[in-house]
Amino acid sequence: MKKITYLFLISSFFGYSQSLPINFDESSDPAYYFTCYDCDFSLTTDPEDVTNKVGRLTSYDYAEFGSAQTIDLDQYVDLSNNNNNTITFRIKPLNGTGSGKHMLKFSGGSTPFGVEVRFNTTGTDWQTITANFGSGFRNYRNLIIFPDFQSLKTDVYLIDDIQGASNIAPRPRPSKDAPIPSIPAEKVKGIYGETYTNIQYLYNFSESFKEVDIENKGNKALEIDLGYYGAGFKNTDVSEDTYVHFNYWTNDATKFALRINSESPLTNDKQYVLGSGGREQIIKNTWTSVFIPLSYYSSRGVNLKDVFQYNFVDAGGVGTVFIDNIYFTSESNLSVNDASISNFEVFPNPTSSSWNIKTQSQIISSVKLYNVLGKKIMTISPNRNAVRIESNNLKSGLYFAQITTSSGSVNSIKLLKK
Repeated sequence: MKKITYLFLISSFFGYSQSLPINFDESSDPAYYFTCYDCDFSLTTDPEDVTNKVGRLTSYDYAEFGSAQTIDLDQYVDLSNNNNNTITFRIKPLNGTGSGKHMLKFSGGSTPFGVEVRFNTTGTDWQTITANFGSGFRNYRNLIIFPDFQSLKTDVYLIDDIQGASNIAPRPRPSKDAPIPSIPAEKVKGIYGETYTNIQYLYNFSESFKEVDIENKGNKALEIDLGYYGAGFKNTDVSEDTYVHFNYWTNDATKFALRINSESPLTNDKQYVLGSGGREQIIKNTWTSVFIPLSYYSSRGVNLKDVFQYNFVDAGGVGTVFIDNIYFTSESNLSVNDASISNFEVFPNPTSSSWNIKTQSQIISSVKLYNVLGKKIMTISPNRNAVRIESNNLKSGLYFAQITTSSGSVNSIKLLKK
């Protein structure tokens, strides 16, 4: 495993979801509660009350963050109300051998990305912890406890009755899976997604992400609360490929970026930015396909013969993005982008005068045209299976067409004006 600095590692597959308060009576499955990376959580009974079920956390002495225990909440915790942003819980050190210094953290969902409170324990009795969060915070999806934080001392801790603040509904998510890619497998080196799996996945790291199966059909996607998410894969030569691709869906992201990292030389900050001030605008509420020329990264020092990691980072933005179909390919950018919407035909593209969009059987109810800054240029409501978009008055460059059909489906395509 590569050395990852300033971030702790957690499991890529969280357990079941739940919401505060948590008293460990809801399920007999430990995975319903805390999950973690290289650590241990189980359920047990209170030694002082055998009728009371409690959680059992174990700390380890090999890593600064290694014993992080995470609960993935299906209802976000609202810390925005200064009169109701205190979290309380009971904790009992079993052996009295730990450092007594711990941390409670919420992450994911809103900026600031993570908020934390340090707390102490003494002795081996049950003790009630009151964690008061300050002002300026918002809504968070993950509750994380770090027993014996930044310490080589270890202990086993019982925990119970986690409560406080209030719950709030999570952000919207897409109603449909990302489109299934149609590029032939021999032209693709797949990193993430069910269609292509020819690069060996090794690990991922983040404070707030999870895999979701939107339509419950086995086609999983990444749900990333913007901050920092990354994954490592087997060192791969992509110097003969042309693009790195991904699909994204967001309801609220303002800005995010994709980094492709090489190991020799080691790079971790060469990023392609979408959103405000970035290379492309962010299109909301529809799955959007992005093809980034790999030359963008190689010209900034990334060694395409030795890539091993990708990161999705906030780049100063906020929000949640869903990501799927991450792969390298030698296929043409525009031809693949158009072909990915199998029922649409766009020609000519690029154009110097106008674009024609046709469907085989669907009725196009509206077409919205955006520039790269996300400004809507025009809206057309043809209500037929073909539409012409005049571009004579448009500047040369990249545009995005958001196409809505009478069935309610929404697709986005890139259009180039010469």
